[in-house]
Amino acid sequence: MADPRVLEHARIIVNYSCKVKRNDFVLIFATAEAHDLVVALASELGRAGAHYVVLDADDQTRRAYLLTSDEETLSALPPQQLNLFKDSDVLINLGAFSSSNNQEMSDVPPRTLQVVAGAMRPLSDAIMNKRWNITLHPTMALAQDAKMSYEAYCDFVYSAIIRDWPKFESEMRVLSDKMARTKSVHIVGRDTDITLSIDGRRPKVSSGDHNMPSGEVFVSPVETKVEGQVYFDLPIIELGHEIKGARLTFHNGLVVKSSAEQGEEYLKAMLQVDEGAKRLGELGIGMNKGINRFTRNILLDEKMADTIHMAVGRAYEETGGTNKSAIHIDMIKSMKENGVIYFDGEPIYKDGKFVWE
Repeated sequence: MADPRVLEHARIIVNYSCKVKRNDFVLIFATAEAHDLVVALASELGRAGAHYVVLDADDQTRRAYLLTSDEETLSALPPQQLNLFKDSDVLINLGAFSSSNNQEMSDVPPRTLQVVAGAMRPLSDAIMNKRWNITLHPTMALAQDAKMSYEAYCDFVYSAIIRDWPKFESEMRVLSDKMARTKSVHIVGRDTDITLSIDGRRPKVSSGDHNMPSGEVFVSPVETKVEGQVYFDLPIIELGHEIKGARLTFHNGLVVKSSAEQGEEYLKAMLQVDEGAKRLGELGIGMNKGINRFTRNILLDEKMADTIHMAVGRAYEETGGTNKSAIHIDMIKSMKENGVIYFDGEPIYKDGKFVWE
C-alpha cells in the first residue's frame, strides 16, 4: 500500500503548484526511484482530465552518453526535444533531486558539462514560459546524503511539503513587502561584504509554485549593480560536482574573481558558459524553519531559515530580471552567526532573527 503522504504530495503538485487544467499537456521527468510518485501523479492528472508523457531522467544513462559524445554532437540540441518542451503546458521535474546516486555525474569533465549547458539554453528559455515545478521523492541515497535514516528522512521531507502553503505565503509577505520598498541590499558576514541594487525589481514569495518544498523570498538584482565579495560556506552538489567554500568578487555586476575550496574547476567552467554566467540572476532569503538541517540537497537547503543564497546566471523575468544564461547555479551562505542583512542601510536581520520577530 502506497504511503498516503505520496498521494497528498501528488495532489499538491497537480492542483496547487501547477494548477493543472483539463486538456493540459504535462511533461514529467523522473527516475525509477520516483516511481511511486509518478504513479500518484498519473492518477491525479487523470482526475484533472490532463494528458502526460514521462521522460527518463536517469543520470547513469546520461553519463554514458556524455562520456562518449564529441563536442559537435553535444552542441546540437535536437529539435524534437525543444518542440516537446514548447508544446507542453506544464513541466514537472522529479529527476533532478530523486536519484539513486547524486555523484553519478562527478567524473564527467567540466568542459563537457559546459558545452551541454550552452546547448540547453533554448530549453531553459522555453521552461520559464511554462507552469513548472521541481520536487523530489525521498530515496535511500538522499537520506544517506542527509545523514539520516530513511524513515526519518521521509518524515522530514513530507513535513516540509505537506503544510498550509497559503498561510505560510502570507507570513513570508512581511519580508517581501519590505523588500519591494527597498533599493539597496547590503549583506555582511564571514568573509562577506556585498551590496546589491534591487531598485525597481519585484520580489517574489516562493510558496510552492515552482519548487516543492519551498519557503523563500527572492529577487533578481540589477545586473550591473553588484559590488563586493561573498563567501558561501555551505557546499552544493551541481550535476554530481561538489562546490565547497566558493568565493566570488563582483565589480559592476560581473564576477571578476572566483575560487572554491573544492570544485573550483567546475565553478570556473560554468562561469564561462555564456556572457550571462558571470552575473547574478538571483538573491534569495530562506524562510522555512521546518527545514532546519543541512541535507546536501539544494532544493531543500536553499529554503533553510537563517540562510541567504545567490545564483549566478539566468534571472527571473517575473521579478524584473533581464540576465540571460544557460545556467542558474545557487550557492548558499549561513547567516545565523554574525550575519546581518540591511535594506537601505537599516538592519532587517541580525543575531539570528528578523527584527520583527
